[in-house]
Amino acid sequence: LALNILILCWVGVHGATFLSNHTTFCLKNSTVKPLRYLTYPDGSAQPVRVPRPGWASAEILAEIVYILLYEVMSYSAVFFNTDTLSSYQVVNYVAGCFDPDDVTCAQHDVNEPGAHFTIETWDSGVTRAALLPEDVRPPLLSMLQYTLIVGWYIWSDVMDDALQSPQHLSLDYYRSYDAKLHQPHIFFDNWTRVYDLLPSYAIVRCSAMDAMPGTFYGRNTVMYTRFSNDTDVSCHVNDTVWFSPSCRANRDLCVPILLQYFVDTAMQASAWLHMPLAIFVVNTGANGDSSEFYNAVRRGRFLFSWYQPDDSLVDAKGRLPVPLTLPITTQQQFLATGLDTRGMQAVRPRSYGWRGLAS
Repeated sequence: LALNILILCWVGVHGATFLSNHTTFCLKNSTVKPLRYLTYPDGSAQPVRVPRPGWASAEILAEIVYILLYEVMSYSAVFFNTDTLSSYQVVNYVAGCFDPDDVTCAQHDVNEPGAHFTIETWDSGVTRAALLPEDVRPPLLSMLQYTLIVGWYIWSDVMDDALQSPQHLSLDYYRSYDAKLHQPHIFFDNWTRVYDLLPSYAIVRCSAMDAMPGTFYGRNTVMYTRFSNDTDVSCHVNDTVWFSPSCRANRDLCVPILLQYFVDTAMQASAWLHMPLAIFVVNTGANGDSSEFYNAVRRGRFLFSWYQPDDSLVDAKGRLPVPLTLPITTQQQFLATGLDTRGMQAVRPRSYGWRGLAS
């Protein structure tokens, strides 16, 4: 039913304006009814603000929540549109922070939130909610009943080739990448093949990443240097690739990895675990659907970031992405130390709410 509603009723504004709404009914037999409103502390009647950020699952949920609120529960509702791909920014909007990137929420108005709940908050948003000051932190409303498995993956045939080789490497386990003991690069494409498979515009430049601290593109080079004592954070080949210490002196020993997020984690892991990596970060592409990333991953023998459930990498050849087991960093360890090797994570999305919502 939810998907049918979405297919029939995809209406909305994705642009510079933040607020929009449906102009037609989507459910059969819907009629105009006296609308209900939220009553703010100043006595004003306000519509429910439904966040609609830029990733697909959040857009779908926003449409469903809007339809249920407006057409079933008779609440006045509007979409709070934002093109962000970072759930932590939605948490800031719900907290009433003026700056969606400010972890201190220095300027805020808790009585005027951008949105009234987050609906779908992932790892970065959970961390942001924990770090926000107590007087603005939005309370947890619920945890959604599905799990996202986030991490690094390799193709099953690459793993099988290494396991059946004389080295008998298990490339689904991080210790097999220890450059002091093994040479995992022989089972992967040379890092230069990335440029054959990806258009230039799809590769995020390191200078651009460094201009976006606090996002999942941010490299957090200060934290990296603190843990690794490696001060060489410069990138090469027109600012498109960073080589880890384990293969920097001989780049042919590097294993290429294509990431869409958490590059700071990859840098820390490469140094902490002695992994010889050539790290590339790929954006969402010309059409915003990450097709360039998926095309390159399907055609190459690389490490790559991915998550399940997701069918974007279903392969007609029968190959399967296999998760790479890394040491798990708990939320408590990360918040206490900043060290983050970001192993496989089973993340259940959460919904946080405006502090004034209960009253």
